[in-house]
Amino acid sequence: MTEKKNIKRENFIRISESRVSKIIILFEQLTNLNNSSFYEYSEEDVEKIFFTIEKEMKKSKEILLKSKKKKSTRFEL
Repeated sequence: MTEKKNIKRENFIRISESRVSKIIILFEQLTNLNNSSFYEYSEEDVEKIFFTIEKEMKKSKEILLKSKKKKSTRFEL
């Protein structure tokens, strides 16, 4: 049983590191949009972008935290 937990943990670490690294790269690419020689944007555009990103981050966090709590919930009389 412990070995199975270790494998699951290792899988989580491997996949989460990979996915978070991809997200960081995408944020760096998003930041490259600040080059005014190529792009034009408003403060409203930036607020919209980050509102959406933050909303998705919160949703993902809630799902991850709920799924962890959900596993330990048990009905008792």
